[in-house]
Amino acid sequence: MFGTVVVGVGIAGLARIRDLMNPMPSSPSEHLKLFGFVSRRSFGNINEAKQISLEDALRSKDIHAAFISTENRSHEETIRMFLEAGKHVLVEYPMALSAKAAHELWEMAEQKGNTFVLKSVSSL
Repeated sequence: MFGTVVVGVGIAGLARIRDLMNPMPSSPSEHLKLFGFVSRRSFGNINEAKQISLEDALRSKDIHAAFISTENRSHEETIRMFLEAGKHVLVEYPMALSAKAAHELWEMAEQKGNTFVLKSVSSL
């Protein structure tokens, strides 16, 4: 199993939590295990998914990938943190607010050997 965390619990984040908790049969999501979600607001649990701290998500050896579903202005910083921690990243569009930052993030992922995926919210 590939451990995951969802960062942000807006519309996209809640959809990610739902899909990871109940993967479609024979889909790639069946190989993902949701270890929890990160939010700046206190929720406790959402649909049996537990809230964990950002620090715990970054340090955990069981978490291999982060689904970034925060507000656009925080994407760049959050992506950088997870890439620095050696995690794979899937982010909702846009990945950054400038082309320069986007190129830097892409290069950072390549240097770290991490997978970096840009996902459009409209494809949910």
